[in-house]
Amino acid sequence: MFATLHTNSAPESIVRLLDMGMDPFNFADALLGVLAQRLAKRLCSKCKLSYHPGPEEVQLLLTEYCSELLNTEAFIKDENAGREAVLALWKKNYADSNGLFTLYRTVGCDQCSSGYKGRVGLHELMIGTDKIKKLIQEHARVAQMLAVSLEDGMLTLKMDGIEKVLLGITDIKAVRAVCIK
Repeated sequence: MFATLHTNSAPESIVRLLDMGMDPFNFADALLGVLAQRLAKRLCSKCKLSYHPGPEEVQLLLTEYCSELLNTEAFIKDENAGREAVLALWKKNYADSNGLFTLYRTVGCDQCSSGYKGRVGLHELMIGTDKIKKLIQEHARVAQMLAVSLEDGMLTLKMDGIEKVLLGITDIKAVRAVCIK
């Protein structure tokens, strides 16, 4: 079934549906996944200005990204190792051969006037794994479902947005404008 439900995250959607009277056992059994989404402003491809962020700016992005992971087992055990693992993955996926990232600033042109043109989707897909289904049946809290989903590889809306910042599709200002927290 496809439906729209106004919540701040995929795990909150499950709790909302249970609060509305869904049977947790039947719901958990039928669940494939829950997708949360937001639309953020897309950088104008005609006038966006590239730059290499300094180490401080990369660390701020890393801190914001990793703050979403703080309740997961990996981060509880060793936050520094978790941050280093995320940074290494970013360098592999988004940096050039010298380890430099390229981000973009808004400028504004006759095509866009604001530096933005169009929208880009930010997505959070929580898969109905056996662990999640068990938590639903136990009436678990949102934080528990979020932690398990993150451990299973889910990206939050903000994490997906930050990855789209690293890809040059949007900027962190546009991501922050649509992500709660």
